[in-house]
Amino acid sequence: MASSSTVQTLSRRQLLKVASALGLSTAALGLRPAWASSAGLSNIYPQGVEQGNEISLTVRRESLPIAGKMGKPITLNGTSPGPLIRLREGQDAVLKVTNLLDEETSVHWHGLILPPEMDGVPGVSFAGIAPGETFTARFPVIQNGTYWYHSHSGLQEQLGHAGPLIIDAAEPEAFTYDREHVLLLTDWTFEDPQDVFRHLKVAEGYYNYQERTLADFFADVAENGFADTVAQRSMWERMRMSSRDIADVTGSTYTYLMNGHAANDNWTALFKPGEKVRLRVINGSAMTYFDVRIPGLKMTVVSADGQPVQPVPVDEFRIAVAETYDVIIEPEGDRAYTVFAESMDRSGYARGTLAPRLGMVAPIPPRRKIADRGMEAMAAHGGMDHSGMQGMDHSNMQGMDHSGMQGMNHSNMQGMDHSNMQGMDHSGMQGMDHSGMQGMDHSNMQGMDYPGEQEPTPESRTTGLLPVGTAQPGSRYDQAGIGIDPSERRVLVYSDLKAYTPWPDVRPPGRELELQLTGNMERYMWSFNDKTFSEVNGPIHFEHGERLRLIFVNNTMMEHPIHLHGMWMELENGAGKLIPRKHTLNVKPGERVSALVSADAPGSWAFHCHLLYHMDAGMFRVVKVA
Repeated sequence: MASSSTVQTLSRRQLLKVASALGLSTAALGLRPAWASSAGLSNIYPQGVEQGNEISLTVRRESLPIAGKMGKPITLNGTSPGPLIRLREGQDAVLKVTNLLDEETSVHWHGLILPPEMDGVPGVSFAGIAPGETFTARFPVIQNGTYWYHSHSGLQEQLGHAGPLIIDAAEPEAFTYDREHVLLLTDWTFEDPQDVFRHLKVAEGYYNYQERTLADFFADVAENGFADTVAQRSMWERMRMSSRDIADVTGSTYTYLMNGHAANDNWTALFKPGEKVRLRVINGSAMTYFDVRIPGLKMTVVSADGQPVQPVPVDEFRIAVAETYDVIIEPEGDRAYTVFAESMDRSGYARGTLAPRLGMVAPIPPRRKIADRGMEAMAAHGGMDHSGMQGMDHSNMQGMDHSGMQGMNHSNMQGMDHSNMQGMDHSGMQGMDHSGMQGMDHSNMQGMDYPGEQEPTPESRTTGLLPVGTAQPGSRYDQAGIGIDPSERRVLVYSDLKAYTPWPDVRPPGRELELQLTGNMERYMWSFNDKTFSEVNGPIHFEHGERLRLIFVNNTMMEHPIHLHGMWMELENGAGKLIPRKHTLNVKPGERVSALVSADAPGSWAFHCHLLYHMDAGMFRVVKVA
């Protein structure tokens, strides 16, 4: 037995690591962060907190237990995901990042407004951090809210190189609360990310293990009838496409984590009955959309992407990759609640527990059926027989006017060859659902006008523009997305978001810049305007000080979270002067979305889809403000 003189005490960091492994919190250990208020406000995040006038992060590769197995993630200060970085509005941040990897790394401070050389994107305005080097990011903190940080080097983000970043407000916020918790959602795979990327390149649907079965066939016959079921199956077979191809990478390889913990870990956050609790929810995953709910509790959304919004009571919200939402909840009684974050394709979930004391468990809610585009597509087509459309020759369709085709659903036209549709006028096709066009090859669509890469004429700067804040024709801001039944519960949609106060720049846009979101799922190529990043000749130009409108048109069947570095995008969702400000905009399949931008940040900035493998496959551009 060891004598008292040989007994060693654990350091605070060691204690935090032990707590993280056990799924405990700093509050459970009696550790009170220095910034906790006298009212008892405490933040529970199991990977520890870094705060102060100068913060240091050390990046290395280490072996750690993940979901009951040993993984080798990238760690930051010994944890993966990394620690919570806590800053304060008005301070000058000093963040020192030391690279102990055997390859270059970087840290992008996602959603922060800062100088371009501090933004952390190698090859844009920053050289990257070489092995053995330390880079110091210095910038004034001019905002507050919920954000996060992650690597922008290769596929390191998939290896756990990410963490939450919270900025406390200098002035009282628009809402009050007694306690807060950070919930960082991530997707982990024990595969090498390069292998994941290779699998996506060589086999469309490689990770889709939710294909329809004989049992599904008989279930569909019972629900929809034999004729409709056979017609639907035949249609998808002709298009060489699965109706359940919802997510590129699924739970067949992913383990979904909440604050680094798998569902069976039962990570628990504490509350006192009657408290108002703020949940800061961050989607730091590489590829996964989550639908978040807490059965038995209403959530009030008070912030989106770090910016305060008018309160919205909801039962559930879908959070796209890279988005953040803050919600207020008021748990009651001596009971536990499950925080349930289900992947959009229903292939898995992350889960935590809210409870008044440790050891309590709440039930997992019934799993929803596998998301399926099939019946949605059949209903939209009204049961039409498209059996004769396979291999149709559209080579003589020049000049056709489709202006009256509003509302048509083309979600099943994946296999059609449009390579010779020169001259077609699609100007009136607003509202069309192209959600099934994932496999289409747009590389030969000669003659289509992509004004996003052209300097507008002087007339287009001042005429023919929609009023500020007006929702674009073809937007679907009132729809939560595939796999959600709005009749089941109140779900947050983009049309719900209204800024808490109007933004100061009320100028109308001087010009519009339209970008097509394009791709080919079978070849796994993703792009803007049918050009991957390696194929473009230069950056997209914003004039310093101008006010412009970005328009995104999604010509693929995939959702795309589009992120602009260095500047805000004001989502034109019909909220008038209260249009919400976001750093990441989700664009649904076939949707047309617009946002206003004040080009107030000189320099070069990354602009990309935040699905990691889409970005790496070419859906990336540089915006130059000058």
